[in-house]
Amino acid sequence: MNWESLAAIGTLLSALVIAVSATFALRQVNQLRRATQLDGTMRIFAQFSDPSFIHARNFVLSDLQDRMKDPGFVDEMRNYAKVDIAKHPEYRLLLFLQLVGSLIKNRLVDGPGVYEFAQYSIVKSWEVLEPVVRMQRESTNNPYMWGGADFLYESARRWLEKDARKRGVVSPRTGEPFSVDQFQ
Repeated sequence: MNWESLAAIGTLLSALVIAVSATFALRQVNQLRRATQLDGTMRIFAQFSDPSFIHARNFVLSDLQDRMKDPGFVDEMRNYAKVDIAKHPEYRLLLFLQLVGSLIKNRLVDGPGVYEFAQYSIVKSWEVLEPVVRMQRESTNNPYMWGGADFLYESARRWLEKDARKRGVVSPRTGEPFSVDQFQ
């Protein structure tokens, strides 16, 4: 065997070692990304389960529409820069939905895990909060206001519809194919 053959074999072995190392490095990076996503998702789950979040969600789902009939309440709500969060629990919910939506939109947290865990809270809360968002977008002339929350609602809704079709989910009440519009 001559030196040129040995050099060629050495080069091939070096390339093989580099390829194997790169494969393992890529696998480690992927594992790290998944671990980071899991940590972020678990923190979001903790917030969705937090009593102050649940209180804010319950206020939105049960009381907000009646409170919207009070002109003083609506004026306070319209003035985004001076809102008193103690009087307006809907802001706690909107801020959190905004945060989660922005994290999912920027792929810092995996959407389907969040949608599966909190689909009802996301969809029903947004449907009640949408008039508030429209009002604030108009009063601030900011079409991007609460865009993360809007993204969260739209993407959760799309995911639910697709998942229900794929798995053949039916409405517990009617036995008909499930649609997000059937949420009560």
